Amino acid sequence: MRQFFAVLAILGTLACSSSSPPSPSASGKPAADQPSNPLYAFTLMRQGSVLLQQGRYEDALKRFQEADAHSPGNATVHNMIGLCYLKMESYENALKAFDKALELIPSFTDARNNRGATYLALKKYQLAEVDFVAVLADTTYPHRWEVYYNLGMSYLERRQTGAAEENFRRAAFAPTPVFEAYLRLADIAQQRGEISGAIDLLEEARLKFPERLEAPLELGRLLMRAGRVEEARTQLQHVIDADPGSTFADQARQLLEGH
Repeated sequence: MRQFFAVLAILGTLACSSSSPPSPSASGKPAADQPSNPLYAFTLMRQGSVLLQQGRYEDALKRFQEADAHSPGNATVHNMIGLCYLKMESYENALKAFDKALELIPSFTDARNNRGATYLALKKYQLAEVDFVAVLADTTYPHRWEVYYNLGMSYLERRQTGAAEENFRRAAFAPTPVFEAYLRLADIAQQRGEISGAIDLLEEARLKFPERLEAPLELGRLLMRAGRVEEARTQLQHVIDADPGSTFADQARQLLEGH
């Protein structure tokens, strides 16, 4: 099940690459992409951020590590190194990086949230809970709705369903709702035998997130189980029509073939 972490954006325009050596600036100072320039580490961070967003995690990691070697002691660099390791599922290395970022800046909320997500991936749920609760104490944190979802997952994995549901509801019915929270709430409702409630949640998720095919797929599956076959067919056919080559479409076809 998915957990959320925060990617800290490194702003700025990347310099264009060139086959010839870059020339000094008009002021005579070395260009920003030269190691002798004080801004070189920042240039590496910007490059690493772009590579991270592109999913080129190993290349991004090298940029951030080079930035750290050039200008050590930057908490943001260690947070970004941790993110690369987290995406590469190298969780122990990710923890070391986030710990270093928090050692440098104990109030670094992004790093604490990311460390919590790493603990969640490692199934260290109590440690994850501690970090997520600390993150939520920062009322200005812009990703708090995703944190409620993460906190809910830490409870759900320990079978503390009531606490999980409370946090999933905060994530789902937030100013910026979290799609996955609807799926988890629907799962909980089904486990309680509240089929109509689960259907309502999936209907709302489908309307709020029309681009997410998981909602109509799960809705179709649930409607089939409830004996509402024609309604189910409508939802499943929508999944197939929207993205015929996807795994979601394959699952929808299998459900239709079984009925």
